Amino acid sequence: MRVIVNADDFGMSRTVNQAISEGYKNGILTSTCIMANMPAFEDAMRRLQDMVGIGFGVHLNIIEYKTILENKENKSKLYDKNGTFKNGFLQLLLKSKDEDFLFEIEHEFREQIEAVMSYNVQPDHLDSHVHVHAIPAIFNIVCKLAKEYGIPCVRTQHEHLYFAGDFKTWLKPQTYINLIKVAILNFFTMKNKKTAKEYGLVTNDNVIGVGYTSMMNEDTIFYGVNALKKKRGILEVICHPDTNEKRPSNVTEYKAVTSPTLAAKLGDFERMSFGEFLD
Repeated sequence: MRVIVNADDFGMSRTVNQAISEGYKNGILTSTCIMANMPAFEDAMRRLQDMVGIGFGVHLNIIEYKTILENKENKSKLYDKNGTFKNGFLQLLLKSKDEDFLFEIEHEFREQIEAVMSYNVQPDHLDSHVHVHAIPAIFNIVCKLAKEYGIPCVRTQHEHLYFAGDFKTWLKPQTYINLIKVAILNFFTMKNKKTAKEYGLVTNDNVIGVGYTSMMNEDTIFYGVNALKKKRGILEVICHPDTNEKRPSNVTEYKAVTSPTLAAKLGDFERMSFGEFLD
């Protein structure tokens, strides 16, 4: 089994950017994905120039912050009059049969991809903030754009349940919310993998990081990777590191991806990016 260790949210803030940069240079990260509409996007693109060899994708975002469109819709269903996105995952799902709404999403995604590629770089995959591209109608848009822009891979979100060795985890309400998310994403992934194949795109086979959202640490990462060691294909470990102490669970993830102990434990696994998987 080959492992992609990916950090989401590159561009969200300077502290996230710092954590991801250090996680690649001094840790286990092999990949990241960039948010073109967030405040520290330009800082992320500058840092990317120094992260030679890292794989990177576009982290499509219609959940948080603002649209990057210069010519905004007067009566947008995607964002408010200030350009701030106004839909959560459930709202996006409920609106996903609305053709006008899907057209807005495609327009926004196209602009975000082009914003990243304007730096003369070529992403190796597409994914999304809060997994919104798992919604099948939105996934189809993402596959269409990946094909158009020569981006060979798209993330899917199938996750096997595993136990990370701490019974206290199962007493947290967050755990049961995460399990619902896993069930929904696994269901969507069955359809989405077929869609990706129709477009001739490559996907990862499994992920870890949904079932333990906000609880990713050295143990949950290692137990997750180890639980799938006999599986063939590509496992993507999804992380959200940050050095900002106001986000303690993300700081824990930062410490995990820069931990020499975890790096040693994962030494028997082949780590790579999406692009290296294709070579």
